[in-house]
Amino acid sequence: ALGVVQMLIWLLYERAWTLAVGGAVVGYLTNWLALKLIFEPVEPTRFGPWVVQGLFLKRQHEVSEEFAEAMTEKLLSSESI
Repeated sequence: ALGVVQMLIWLLYERAWTLAVGGAVVGYLTNWLALKLIFEPVEPTRFGPWVVQGLFLKRQHEVSEEFAEAMTEKLLSSESI
């Protein structure tokens, strides 16, 4: 949807800098939305039959186990030390 807005602005106001500024705005908003979905809300929140929680926080135990395993096998192995 954001790319469509950028395209419409380009069609109406054809300046080279509009593509760079539009790309920066789209990139910023995309990153902001991704961080919000990953880390918020911190506490599980109910919306009718659904429970919403940040994707990372929901899977924090699983991620920490995988991270610890990767650290001990690859980074802290006897071969690498």
